[in-house]
Amino acid sequence: MGVVRPEKEIEIYKSADVLVVGGGPAGIGAAVAAARQGRSVLLLEKRGFLGGNVTACYVENCNYFLAGTGFSAEGIYAEIEDKAYREFGNDNIREKNKYAFSSEYLKVFLDGFLQREGVELLLHSFVNEVIMNEDRIEAVIIQTKKGAAAVKANMVIDATGDGDVAFAAGVPYEQGREKDGLCQPGTVSLRLAGADPAVLLRNGDRLSEIGRIFKQDYRAGKTGLACKRQDLPFGRLTKGGQISYVNYACAYGIDPTDIADLTRGEMECRRYDIEIWKYLKTHFEELKDIEIASIAPEIGFRDSRRIEGLYKLTIDDMESRRHFDDVIAVFPRFYDMLSPDANMDGDGSVEGKGYAGHIFEPVKDQRTFEIPYRSLIPVNVRNLIVAGRCISADHVAESGTRAVSLCMMTGQAAGTAAALAARDGASPDKIQIRELQTLLTKQKIKLPVDLG
Repeated sequence: MGVVRPEKEIEIYKSADVLVVGGGPAGIGAAVAAARQGRSVLLLEKRGFLGGNVTACYVENCNYFLAGTGFSAEGIYAEIEDKAYREFGNDNIREKNKYAFSSEYLKVFLDGFLQREGVELLLHSFVNEVIMNEDRIEAVIIQTKKGAAAVKANMVIDATGDGDVAFAAGVPYEQGREKDGLCQPGTVSLRLAGADPAVLLRNGDRLSEIGRIFKQDYRAGKTGLACKRQDLPFGRLTKGGQISYVNYACAYGIDPTDIADLTRGEMECRRYDIEIWKYLKTHFEELKDIEIASIAPEIGFRDSRRIEGLYKLTIDDMESRRHFDDVIAVFPRFYDMLSPDANMDGDGSVEGKGYAGHIFEPVKDQRTFEIPYRSLIPVNVRNLIVAGRCISADHVAESGTRAVSLCMMTGQAAGTAAALAARDGASPDKIQIRELQTLLTKQKIKLPVDLG
């Protein structure tokens, strides 16, 4: 038996042409794009800083898989990358991760970047409720220290990663693998200090070698560690001896939307972080003096809810290089899925579809896939667009669409589309696709369409 919450009028705290919920890569792309189209934009972020998983979970090396491929970042992502490095420099002395973000500097950069773009920002603004008026979102409810507050907007963009706004609005969704609903594991990364950079770089990239040794020893049963993760990716290395992240500790079988599972995952991963720190100190002379500088403030996830949209992007679409007339982003063919059931054996091929070990398919030649605009539009809410990893796609396709820079590209498309819809008083499925594509190309997004 539940409890009944008394009805209570909620004050309209803010209003805007376009409301973006979620200040990660997708939300940043959406907010900036909408503001540049002359719309008033409000961005809500649940944390005390922007950047999403890049800053909260130390996922700094966003485009590592593009190195040496001939592909490069596009649009607002490329602009942020360039401007952040020019403002704060690049303290990374590893060549492998040369252009990884410094998450702490990035927090500060993004504050100023959004302010300069005219985006109004509210941090510490957690959203899990909306007020519906038939098939439109009438208001989004923020949970604050002073109680609930309402925000009204002509257009709403869900860039929460978990599809929280879409879920609250009653949009149908899928989560995890089709067979059993299992998602990829959650990770709590750690940051190390006290490494010896001169020794680690004396004969090449010793951190990469340590990662290879660890994987061999794990598969041979030599590590004695409880976590089932076999890979040991390292982040930036600075002259001061900081290793900016160890992306290792994984909790499997976690529902990213369940608070009991999230609690278990956070605590489980922190135990694994202590174990890997001790392991590295005792097994590698170069790391004997390392200390834990910080543990990521929250567990990060690779997938959770995926909305039901006007079009569901499939892995077959991506593998066949299907062209869509409403294409809004093109991305190098790249898939990365940590096995939801902790089976990290297998050859990493996409054919396993997440049931035969992990998936890791590096960029091949100049192969790409396309994202259709319809995958951003939910089936049953007229003033909502979704961007980022929770767009309409199957589970295996999401292992490619979740790439950080691609999330910002779908956000850029969502923000531009929302601005057009707000301008015309139209629902997002009724805007002129050619106009959207023309604007995106002017924003340095490369699209395979003839806009002449």
